[in-house]
Amino acid sequence: EGGIANSGQMANRYVFPIFNSLNEVIGFTGRYLKDISADSKIPKWKHVGGTSSWCFPLKHNKKHIFKNKSVILVESVGDTLALWNAGIYNSMVTFGLTVSKAVTLVLLRMDVQQVLISFNNDFENNNAGNKAAEEARQRLLKHFDPDQIEIALPFKNDFGEMTVGEINQWHSTIKK
Repeated sequence: EGGIANSGQMANRYVFPIFNSLNEVIGFTGRYLKDISADSKIPKWKHVGGTSSWCFPLKHNKKHIFKNKSVILVESVGDTLALWNAGIYNSMVTFGLTVSKAVTLVLLRMDVQQVLISFNNDFENNNAGNKAAEEARQRLLKHFDPDQIEIALPFKNDFGEMTVGEINQWHSTIKK
């Protein structure tokens, strides 16, 4: 349901619409398609709308989360696409380094039994994803038992940098 925007505030981005539970468009997220120089202020991802209420891509993968009773929380749409490319469909995007109340409520309503926090593995940089994963775990412990929450960072910085084989190897290390 996405496409390339040729004009407007999302120009030169592949844009994904964000839907609510009533199948209404409530926002857009878009990945910049051109090279971004190091000194540029152009963000790789741009969001239009209130990301704190987004539960993406629940419209498309709710049945996989229900079936598995498990969810993989990732930072970006790119991470979800990489997981889907590897045949892993039970992910949700946090659109950054925090788990929103909306996502938490959806996970509780869906009676999810396993939450994997798989933010970016920033071990070679500033550890932002690693630190945020622990903070998200602490916040989720208010709603889930400790054995239901696991930090499971990708082997590389993010799933987009991993091959399908590496993603499947990562997935095989998860306690089920």
